Amino acid sequence: MCSRICLSTDIAEIRNRFGVLGGKQGVRPHWNIAPGHVLPVIRWEPLLQRRCLDLMRWGLVPAWAKSMVIVRASLDVRTMGSEPGDLVRAAAQRCLVPADSFYEWRKRDKQPFAIALASRQMMALAGLWNLWLSPAGERVECFAILTTPANALLSPLCERMPVIIMPEDWDRWLGQEPLETAGLQTLLQPCPDAELTVWPIDRRVGNMKNDDPGILDRIANS
Repeated sequence: MCSRICLSTDIAEIRNRFGVLGGKQGVRPHWNIAPGHVLPVIRWEPLLQRRCLDLMRWGLVPAWAKSMVIVRASLDVRTMGSEPGDLVRAAAQRCLVPADSFYEWRKRDKQPFAIALASRQMMALAGLWNLWLSPAGERVECFAILTTPANALLSPLCERMPVIIMPEDWDRWLGQEPLETAGLQTLLQPCPDAELTVWPIDRRVGNMKNDDPGILDRIANS
């Protein structure tokens, strides 16, 4: 489902990884990030013809909301109806969410696990962003992470997992290159098992106040 992620990578390294130039945004490292946090997000700016890094709040706020209430932190691709072309047309709202890892809780006993790329490189989660205007005229850019059915590796833990976009597909997802409906559907598939590594971690990750590198320490699996 992806309700917690880790992003401790330095902002300069994030810019380098995604080929983003300029910008003075700074973010602190966090190991236990929940919806409501402000995070770096990568999107394509067609007027400038380059990728941009922006800070956005995790969790979509509906247009009708009178206050900044989060309704959707994740969006299940299976609930988007039979019109995947909507996502093709929404290229201007597609984004990449950098993450070092994400956390899932095993269904039968709520044991938490950390999930990262087997290469241990930073991953790019598929996101959709939107702009919310408050009654006072405040502009808040926010995003949700897209989820897809869990692969065989993660299915014992959860029913859904975030969509992970591989580097060779970043241009298509961001809208730098044309993307047809059929191509979109291939991007929204579960990440292959072999691309991921999973390990059990301490239950203290359940408390957002616990936000330190020790969150990622492997414990004995029970």
